[in-house]
Amino acid sequence: MTTTKSTRPTRTHWGRDVERGTVAGHPCLVYVERPRSVAELLVEGRRWPDRELLVQGQRRMTRAQHEKAVARVAEVLRDRGVGRGDTVLLLGFNRIEWVLAFWATQALGAVVALGNAWWSDPETAGAIAALAPALAVTDRELPGLPTIRFEAVQSAAESSVDIPLELAAVDEDDLALIMFSSGTTGAPKGVLMSHRAVVANIQNVLGLTGRLPDELPEDHPGTVAMLSVPLFHLAGVQVLLTTMLSGGRTVFLSGKFDPREVLQLIEGERVRVWGAIPTMVSRVLEHPEFDAYDTSSVSSVSMGGSAISPELRAQVSERFTGVRSRVGSLYGLTEAGGVLAAGSGTDITSRPGAVGKGLPVVELMIRNPGPDGVGEIGARTPAMTDGYLGDSEPITDSDGWIFSGDLGRIDADGWLYVTGRSKDIVIRGGENIAAAHVEAAISSHPDVLEVAVVAYPHPDLGEEVAAAVVMRPASTVTEGDLRAHAALSLARHEIPSRWWHHPGPLPTNASGKVLRRVVRAEWPEDNHEDGGRDE
Repeated sequence: MTTTKSTRPTRTHWGRDVERGTVAGHPCLVYVERPRSVAELLVEGRRWPDRELLVQGQRRMTRAQHEKAVARVAEVLRDRGVGRGDTVLLLGFNRIEWVLAFWATQALGAVVALGNAWWSDPETAGAIAALAPALAVTDRELPGLPTIRFEAVQSAAESSVDIPLELAAVDEDDLALIMFSSGTTGAPKGVLMSHRAVVANIQNVLGLTGRLPDELPEDHPGTVAMLSVPLFHLAGVQVLLTTMLSGGRTVFLSGKFDPREVLQLIEGERVRVWGAIPTMVSRVLEHPEFDAYDTSSVSSVSMGGSAISPELRAQVSERFTGVRSRVGSLYGLTEAGGVLAAGSGTDITSRPGAVGKGLPVVELMIRNPGPDGVGEIGARTPAMTDGYLGDSEPITDSDGWIFSGDLGRIDADGWLYVTGRSKDIVIRGGENIAAAHVEAAISSHPDVLEVAVVAYPHPDLGEEVAAAVVMRPASTVTEGDLRAHAALSLARHEIPSRWWHHPGPLPTNASGKVLRRVVRAEWPEDNHEDGGRDE
C-alpha cells in the first residue's frame, strides 16, 4: 500500500472549449477545462444534498447520505489495506452497495476492476490471476482472495459513524478503471482506463446532452434514469455518472431484468431516460401488459450494444408517446473509452444506417476505404484506454489511432455509418462473445475434430451463438453432451444455442484458416435452436 496525501474535495470546472494537446505522446483534442480525477466527480453531489440519488426496491438514498456512506465504506477498505494504486475487484450485479464500493475505491486512489457477473468460474479465476487484486467486493465465494461481502458494505454504509470524505491525490494519467472486453481470440481482456480517459468520456456525454454541471442552474430539476444495463459495462458507468452529475437520480431494477418491473418502475418513478440494449427494449414493448402502465414520462430511449432496426425505432416512438423523435443512437468501443459518436431524432431517422457524429474530442477516420467509402473505423480521443492488462503491445498505431474492427463510412457532413464487423464477435443481447473463445471450449472435447462458431440472427437477442462441429467417425456424442462440456468453461450466455453437425471438413482459406463467413452462409435453413436456454 502506498501512503498518499489526501485533500478535501472542491468544486470542479467543466467547459466546452477544445484545444489540440498531447496524450500518451500523440496529438489529441482535449477539453481546456476538465476535472482531473474520477473521484472529483463526487463533489457535484453536494449541490443538491437532499435530492435522491439512488433507488432500488424500497431503498432510497439522498446525495448527502451517499457521500457519508462512501466515506464509511472507504474507511473499511482502508482498514483492509487498500490504498493508491491497489486494485479492487467489484464482482456482482447492479445494487446500491456496488455503487458505494466503486466510489469508495476511487476516493482512496485505488483502481476499480469491473468484473462481469456472468463469468463462469474458470473465467473469474482467469481474471483474478491477471488482476492480482488486493481484495474483491462481491457476493461470491472466491477461494484464496480476500473479500468483502456486499452485505458488509451495506452494514458499514448504514452505520452511524461520522467520517469526513477525503480524496487521495492522483494524477489524471493514473489508472482508474479496468473494464473487460471480449477479445477476438480468447477469454475476456482487461482494458485499462486512466482518470483522464473516464472523465473525457463523461464530459463528452454531458456536453452532448446539454448537462455540463457548470452550465446547470441550482434549480435544475435533474432527470430520472433507469439503469437496466449492467454496471460492469461502460454504458452502465456512464449512466450512473452522468445522472449524478446533472442532479438526477438513478433507478435500479431489484434483480434480474424483468419487462414487467421495468414498466412498473417507469410508472412509479416517472422515469424520463432509459438506457438499454435493443433486446430489452423489444421485450418491454412486446409485454402483454404494456398498455396497462403509464409510460408517458419517458422522453428519451438510448440503445446500444447491437444493431437497431428502423422497425424498432418506429415502435419506440409509437409506443412511448413522450419520446417522439428523440430515439438516440450511440456508437462506441470499450478500448476507445466508450461513446465515440451519437445522434438522435430526425438527424438519425433521415439518414438510414447512420449511428451519429463524432463527439467533441473524438476524431474519426476510415482506414483503407473502398470505392464505396467503406473501410475500417478508426478513432483518436483522450478517452482512449491505455491498452490491455498484462499486454505491453500498444493498442494504437504510431499516430495514436485505434481501429475498431467495425466496417463503416463517413459522409460529407461527418455522419458515421456502420456497415458490418470485420472481427469475429457474436453480440448476443448486447454481450460481446468471442467466437474463438467458444471454439476453444468446444474443441477441447475429445470427440470434436473441428468447430466453427458464428453469429446467427435472433429476433429478440439480435444474434445467438451457433456452432458447427465436425465429430470423430462413429462418435455418439449428442448436442446435450457438447453443451454440458462447454458449460465447464463458458458462461451460460456463451454456450451455443444452435448446433450443426457438419459433415466436414470445414471450409478454409489457402492458409488453412476456417472461413466462418462461409460456414454461416452454408448453414442449413432447417437447423433449429436447441430450445434449451433464453435469458
